[in-house]
Amino acid sequence: MWSVQDLLFILCIVLSYVTRAAGVIHVFGYVGRDVDVSCSYGQGYESYEKYLCKNDCGDSDVLITTSQTNKNKYSIYDDKEKRSFTVTISDLQSVDAGKYWCGVTRTGKDIYTEVKLELGQDTCCDKVDKRESYEEDSVSIICRYELEYQNNLKFICRGNQPSTCLQQAVITSDSKQNGRFTLTEDKESRRFTVNINKLTQEDSGWYLCGVHRNTGLDVFSAVELEVKDTCCDKVDKRESYEEDSVSIICRYELEYQNNLKFICRGNQPSTCLQQAVITSDSKQNGRFTLSEDKESRRFTVNINKLTQEDSGWYLCGVHTNTGLDVFSAVELEVKVWCCVKTLAMSGTVTRPVTLQCPYPPHHQNNRKFLCKGDHRNNCTDVLSNGSRFKLQGGVSLSSFSVMITNLEAGDAAMYWCGSDSQWRAGNYTRIHLSVVFLGITTLNPTFAVETTVSPTNKTNSTNSASKVLEGGALYVVAIVPAVLLILIVALI
Repeated sequence: MWSVQDLLFILCIVLSYVTRAAGVIHVFGYVGRDVDVSCSYGQGYESYEKYLCKNDCGDSDVLITTSQTNKNKYSIYDDKEKRSFTVTISDLQSVDAGKYWCGVTRTGKDIYTEVKLELGQDTCCDKVDKRESYEEDSVSIICRYELEYQNNLKFICRGNQPSTCLQQAVITSDSKQNGRFTLTEDKESRRFTVNINKLTQEDSGWYLCGVHRNTGLDVFSAVELEVKDTCCDKVDKRESYEEDSVSIICRYELEYQNNLKFICRGNQPSTCLQQAVITSDSKQNGRFTLSEDKESRRFTVNINKLTQEDSGWYLCGVHTNTGLDVFSAVELEVKVWCCVKTLAMSGTVTRPVTLQCPYPPHHQNNRKFLCKGDHRNNCTDVLSNGSRFKLQGGVSLSSFSVMITNLEAGDAAMYWCGSDSQWRAGNYTRIHLSVVFLGITTLNPTFAVETTVSPTNKTNSTNSASKVLEGGALYVVAIVPAVLLILIVALI
């Protein structure tokens, strides 16, 4: 049978335990940072000494009191108007985690409030989502969260230190807009999106997506953003010549088989699609044509009638709909015909003439060609069977010859000869052939009239020659009576 005294003693112990254990204060901090432990007290205890202790709160467990203000890594401040004192613990370490007590000294039993300190590392995170974009472009950072945080404050900050993230947030769900940063939230899918416009390389680095919790450490996810200045690390180099054409082959992955393809000038991916010279939707744009072979996962852009202005960078692009478009780079050099060997030759009508065409020794077994025309792109092969143009036998290791038998006025033209089907400038020769007409009159066998027909005066060349011959004959006929008249006057 319990006595009344025993029951009162047990009740005191229980009440003492409840007083000590009720109202636990949860405090959260980061290793290496500071944390504030705030403890409130009742009215009438404003002038009493307060302290923070650990473990069993013996004399050796007291960390700091209001009579000391600062001690080691601890400092204390008592706000008597709010009836709350705050202890700041600096340079937190893992060993600082655990149970503490806020105490108020009084006669008899002190007043205690339990404090539980939890620590986390001030770096984030084990998993990092990597994103890429380009200068002057934009990027969207998608941050997901759990259902329980649907109504909590969301934010994003630079760097990877959770302890200062909220204070240094570049934008929060309360503000929605801050300069180049905008924040939108879709609570149904439990995610918020931060869009950054007009990117610069200074925007590269870590970002933390944060959800603020009223109790406990904030929840974070990490994104590493790389803003590139230009595209691309690897560049395919192509060469061609003025008035020629070139084909740019652009390869892509299987997953982009049905996506929009395009090509643009320059190496700025941010504006490539907007400034595309042709897309897979249009197929044709002036001198540009685009064809696609989905089976081999490549599209080809052909550029006709090249000029030197076509030289430079081109980006092959695939539009991905979400995220960053995929690019590959080509550098095109359009060369002028400065290095083509040009020979000037002439021949006489009705007589044969031989055109000499040098070529590289390693082209000895290549097919030799001679074509006629103002430009190599529209010249006509004249080495056909039965023509007056004969490829000479005994070809040397450095040149071949073509004889034109029975030269005609219409043979005056520009000719192109060589041994390279790719028409590289150093492997063929341009020949400027002029045709000479020779006429002799019966009145003066020693008098001869010549006229030259060049490739730029081919039209009516025969008529021109006839007129010259006729003019020469008239000149001789007119001069004979004059000589006779002079002789008669002399004799008189």
